[in-house]
Amino acid sequence: MAGSSVLLLLLFISISTVHSSDSTALRRVISDLGLHSHAEHPCQTSGVTCQSRGSILFTTRIRLPSRRLSGSMPASVGLLSELRELSLPNNRLSGAFPSEIANCVKLETLNLRNNRLSGGVPIEVSSLLRLRSLDLSSNRLSGDLNFLVHFPNLENLSLADNFFSGRIPLTLSSFRNLVSIDLSGNQNLHGDVPRLENSLRRSLLQNRYLTESGHNLTKSHGGGSIVAAPALSPLPSPHHQDKNKNKVRNWILGFIAGVLAGMVCGLSMTIFFRVSLNCIRGRYKNSGGPSIFSPIIKNVGDLSFLEKDDAISSLEIIGRGGCGEVYRAELPNNPGKLIAIKKINKTIDREPCEEESKQLNKAMKQMRAEIQTVGHIRHRNLLPLIAHVARADCSFLVYEFMNNGSLHDAIKRVSEGSTELGWNVRLNIAKGIAAGLEYLHIHHKPHIIHRDLKPANILLDDNMEARITDFGLAKELPDANTHITGSSLAGTFGYIAPEYHGTMKFTTKSDIYSFGVILAVLVTGKFPNDEFFEETDEMSVVKWLHNVMSSGDPTRAIDPRLLGNGHEEQMLLVLRIACFCTVTEPKDRPSSKDVRLMLAQIQI
Repeated sequence: MAGSSVLLLLLFISISTVHSSDSTALRRVISDLGLHSHAEHPCQTSGVTCQSRGSILFTTRIRLPSRRLSGSMPASVGLLSELRELSLPNNRLSGAFPSEIANCVKLETLNLRNNRLSGGVPIEVSSLLRLRSLDLSSNRLSGDLNFLVHFPNLENLSLADNFFSGRIPLTLSSFRNLVSIDLSGNQNLHGDVPRLENSLRRSLLQNRYLTESGHNLTKSHGGGSIVAAPALSPLPSPHHQDKNKNKVRNWILGFIAGVLAGMVCGLSMTIFFRVSLNCIRGRYKNSGGPSIFSPIIKNVGDLSFLEKDDAISSLEIIGRGGCGEVYRAELPNNPGKLIAIKKINKTIDREPCEEESKQLNKAMKQMRAEIQTVGHIRHRNLLPLIAHVARADCSFLVYEFMNNGSLHDAIKRVSEGSTELGWNVRLNIAKGIAAGLEYLHIHHKPHIIHRDLKPANILLDDNMEARITDFGLAKELPDANTHITGSSLAGTFGYIAPEYHGTMKFTTKSDIYSFGVILAVLVTGKFPNDEFFEETDEMSVVKWLHNVMSSGDPTRAIDPRLLGNGHEEQMLLVLRIACFCTVTEPKDRPSSKDVRLMLAQIQI
C-alpha cells in the first residue's frame, strides 16, 4: 500500500508542471542556499512544499531549520508569489535582508531566527499585510523599526538580540491581533512598549517586563532580566476560606450596588443638564425656528435675518453645489465674526417627477434628524455646525467661516503657482484628517461614516489645521457633476472605494480608501481627475501610485515642488500608507486609528 501511494505521488508530480516562474525561482533559491538536491522536480526537495492548481504546482512553504545553510539570503525568493511560509532558523545565513521578500505578498510566516543577517530591515517589508508571525531574533540587524508600519494580522513578533536602535513605534499598539512582542536584547531601543489589549499578553523589553496590569515584575540578575515569581504562602484553613468568601461576596455586592446607584444619579444629572442647556440654546423651539448649537451665536435673534424672503440676496456667494449655494456673512451683533451659510434647496427649478419628489422629501427628513446629532459633535479637526435654520422652501446650515478655504483650493493654487504649501503643512493636514476620521469612526456614538471624503470637504483654519466638513450629512447632500447620481448614491469619482460599485454600501473602510487618495493628492500634488493620469497606462491615480511605489524609482511620485527639502523618505512613507489605505480588499485596509498612529510616527 505504501509503495502504491509513493507511485501515485510520483505519477502526479510527473504529469504536473511547476509554474514557470516558480520552477526557475525555486531552483535558484535552492542553489543559492547551498542545498544539494538531486530531485527531478524542485518541489520534491526536502523541506519544500508545493500545492497544485489544476496541473500547475506553486511553492507555498520552505522549511529548512538547522540545515547549516550559509551565504546570503537569496533575493530570488521574491519571485515565489504564492509562498506562505519561509522558515530558515538556526542557520548561518549572512548579509543584508533582501527587500525582494516584500514581493511574497501572501507570506504569513517569516522565521529567520538565529542567523547572521546584518544591516537594516527594508521598509518594503511593511507591505506584507498577511504576515502572522515575524521572527528575526538573534541576528545582527540594526537601524530603526520604521518597517513596523501596518501589520493587521500579525500575532507574534520577535526582534530580540539584535542591534536595533531608536524609538519603539507607537504603531505597535494598532496591531490588533498581536499576542506577543519580544524586543529584548536591543540595548539602544528606547520608549515605551505599547500595552497590548488582549488578556494574557505580555511585552518584553531588556530590563523591563510588562504584564497586562502594567506592573513592573522585573528583577536584575547577572546583567539580565528575569520575571519575579511570587513567594509561596501556606494554604489557608477551610474556616478562613469560608470567611474570606463571605467578605469577598459582600464586598462585590456592595460595590455593584454603589456603582448602580452612582450610574442612575449620574444619568439623571446628565439628562437634566442637557435638557436645560438645549432649552437655553433654543434647540427645542418650534421646527421652523433656528436651532443653535454653539455659544458663538449668543442670541437666536442673530439669525432671524435668515427667515426673511430676501435673507441672502445681498450676501457673497463663495461656493456652489447641486443642493444650493454657500454664502459668506458677518454675524449680526458680533462685528468681524464671519460665518459660512450653506443653503439646502427643497425644490428644483422644474417640476419634479413623483420619484424625485419622494427622494427630496426623504432626504430632507433624514437630514433634519441627523442635524440634531451633527450639531453637537465637537473635535478640533471637525468643522462644527453652529446653527440650523429651517424654512418652508429651504434650510440653512451655519458654520464658522474658514479663511483659508478648502484643501482642494489650496492644492489648486499651488499647481497654479500662486502660493506654496510646504511639506510640514501637508503632513500636519494629513494627521488632522486622520484624527478627525478616527473620532467619527470610533469615538463618537453612533459611529459616523462620512461617505464623501475629498479635498473639497477638508477646510483649513487660520493655522492651516484640517477641519472635515459635511460629515454625517454627506449622503443627503449630493454634489452635482462630481457625484454619482441615482437612488441613495453618494461619493465622488476618483475617491470612491471599488467595492461600492458592487455592494452599493459605504463602510468605514470606504472612508479609509478615500483618505488614501487624499494622501496621494497631498504628496503628488495631483487630483484623481488630473489630465496626467489620462496619459498613463493605468488611467487611475491609485493603480498608478501602486505601480510607481513598487518600481525602482518611487520618488517620481512626489510633487516636484517638494523635492530637495530632505524629507523625501517621509513623503514615501506617507505614500506607502496611501497604498495600504487603497488596497482592493477592504479588510486589509487599516482602521482610522491605525492610520493616525502610522502618521504620528512621521516627525519633521
